[in-house]
Amino acid sequence: MLKMQKFVEDKLSNAEYRLDDSVKEWCGWIKGFPGVYAQGDSVESVRQDLAEMLEEYVFVSLLKDKKVKGLNIQTHQYA
Repeated sequence: MLKMQKFVEDKLSNAEYRLDDSVKEWCGWIKGFPGVYAQGDSVESVRQDLAEMLEEYVFVSLLKDKKVKGLNIQTHQYA
C-alpha cells in the first residue's frame, strides 16, 4: 500500500485550505477530485479528513472500474 500512501501525500501537498469566517472553521479540498472536501477546527484535522476522503474516493473509483488521475494501479478480478 506504499503506492497509495505516496499518492495521498502527493495530492495533499496540493490541497487548498481556507478559513471560513462564517462558520469559524477551516475548509479544505483537492482540485480534480470531486467530493473530496473537509472542514474542521484546524488545518491538521482537515488534512487528516482529506486523506481519508481521498482514500475512499480511490477505492470507490476502483470498485466502479474508473481510472483515478495520477494513480496507476492494476486491478484483477478473481472468481
